[in-house]
Amino acid sequence: MPLPRLHADTIQEALDRADSRHWTRNPPRSSRARLNYLQRHHGGDRTALAAHLGTTPARLDTFSLGPPQADGQPLHDAIEREVVRLWQPRIRRKAHRAILENNGHVMVSFRAWLGFTAAGGSSDDPRLRMLTLGLDAPYPEHLFEARHRNESETRLLQILSTAVGTCYFHRNKPPGMTESVTIERVDYLEFYY
Repeated sequence: MPLPRLHADTIQEALDRADSRHWTRNPPRSSRARLNYLQRHHGGDRTALAAHLGTTPARLDTFSLGPPQADGQPLHDAIEREVVRLWQPRIRRKAHRAILENNGHVMVSFRAWLGFTAAGGSSDDPRLRMLTLGLDAPYPEHLFEARHRNESETRLLQILSTAVGTCYFHRNKPPGMTESVTIERVDYLEFYY
């Protein structure tokens, strides 16, 4: 099932959506099938699933039995994100291994507030920028490993900031001599691999 969009505003979701290009089967499509899949993943506990999705069990019942909800509704989007996050973990890891064994090159496009500080003390205040660049080893591996460990969005943003600082400025300097990049307020992010 092609997803309606492959971009996201979080690194976690953008990685999950990029992984969807490697799926060998489509995830559940109907609301009821998606909720059943997620409930099995949460040990059959509908209350735990509802808490994880930020809603109530009664709301989940209404969602699964009612008419299909349109994209953009908060509960619909939360369920879709969770299905995309959990679908075919072995295929996801296999794709990541294949990427890393073949030079580990990943492309990223993003629009966010980006600023940097250079080693000499010069800096550029954060401003809205749209960039597309390749992330070379070891950064794709760091991102994949952090995602497999379900690291926080803050940690993933630190990894991406370091990767952008290294790959964008094209310098192989000692660690203390490179530009320090800050990425904030991401509103568009897409990975290609």
